[in-house]
Amino acid sequence: MRRDDHRGVIAFATLAVFLAGSAIFLLTGVTTIRHLLDNVISAYLLGWALYGMFNRMPLSETGTRFLLTTGSLVFCWVLAEGAVLLGLVDYRVLFGSYESGTALSVAGRRFDKELLWRHDPHYRYEAPYQGNIGRALCIPPDPARTVAVRYDRNGFRNARDLDSAEIVVIGDSYMEGYFTPDERVITTRLSELQEKSVANLGHSGYGPQQELVVLQRFGFPLAPQTVVWAFFEGNDFLDAERYEEKLLRSGNGWWQDFWFRSLSRNVSALLFRSEQPCTPDESLKELRAEFLDSMHRTTTVFFASAEVERVSEPTLLKAVAPIIRAAQLCRDRNIRFLVAFVPEKFRVYHDLPNLALSTAAIRQWHVSDVPGRLQRLLADADPRIEYVDLTPALKTAARSGIPTYLPDDTHWTDEGNLVAADAIHRALQKGFPAELPPRNP
Repeated sequence: MRRDDHRGVIAFATLAVFLAGSAIFLLTGVTTIRHLLDNVISAYLLGWALYGMFNRMPLSETGTRFLLTTGSLVFCWVLAEGAVLLGLVDYRVLFGSYESGTALSVAGRRFDKELLWRHDPHYRYEAPYQGNIGRALCIPPDPARTVAVRYDRNGFRNARDLDSAEIVVIGDSYMEGYFTPDERVITTRLSELQEKSVANLGHSGYGPQQELVVLQRFGFPLAPQTVVWAFFEGNDFLDAERYEEKLLRSGNGWWQDFWFRSLSRNVSALLFRSEQPCTPDESLKELRAEFLDSMHRTTTVFFASAEVERVSEPTLLKAVAPIIRAAQLCRDRNIRFLVAFVPEKFRVYHDLPNLALSTAAIRQWHVSDVPGRLQRLLADADPRIEYVDLTPALKTAARSGIPTYLPDDTHWTDEGNLVAADAIHRALQKGFPAELPPRNP
């Protein structure tokens, strides 16, 4: 076989392999961002191999072109990613979008080995309002309502940096008050009612183990007289269950911060996003009710699908353990400790006379006895732990026609923040002990 014929056979064989690989790529799809990057690099190298096979120029010249082109691309890539390493650019600002289950996928967040992630110091954010249930139902953002949030030097929702605080509030997104203006968030209201300085150390996405770290790292240095620990029944149990697994998978901190801010990841994530129109979660449409407010206006309210899931005893114990540890640490420092139970929307709304459950699916739901179980566990562990269930106060307000929860979200309205703050204020004024609920037979 002549040399040219031999080269042609190799070229066509290489082309066949390339086409077969491309077909497999299209048929199997891409499962991860790293998988996509691997395929892009492989396709680039294979493309050059095909170019070398089919062109008529000397291989040395082809090699020179390959080195110059690849070197130029690598140089540009190093410049782009070098800006990330120097902290000059965060490509999430340009390309980022929240990816479910990936907290670091949006700008303004950084990796933390114990907390998994934190808000950037003094970060500010503005966006049109869109509730979490509304997003799942494909309700578009409301440009008439702007969410404006700012954080302090430690990444918490305080209007200014604090060196001390008489009261420290620990919790998750309910305390952070993401949809609530600074002047109406629960900690601002509590500060006004108590006439004391209050530090908001609530952080969205945190569970009990992370909140214990927050108390030790950021709460105690403020030398508080009182610590209020807000426990949300909705996801604090799940967060407690998953924390250790997430901690093991968290990886290297330097790499996590670089990777999520990098051009490579954010462009790849952009390519991953579906161009298909939003598809509503039809199951959520079955979880709705009609709420009649004090102005005799009817509003459709939606509930989250996990609001009435049962909690096993091991899960409850795992979630309570960090709270008991926090109470011990506070007692050692002569700090008053109060646990505030934050209920789901359905627990507050389900039996109101001014609310009509709209579907058979939602009428099948029943509330659990989690508030009482939690209070008894805490009392058994340490009778000095103070406890307030926010459900009665929120229910009383809602019964009078005050919407305490957002209709298309799981969090409180501005009025709900005020009601919850007043309930905590009254508990702090009244003191301890509180009467324990009866045990179920």
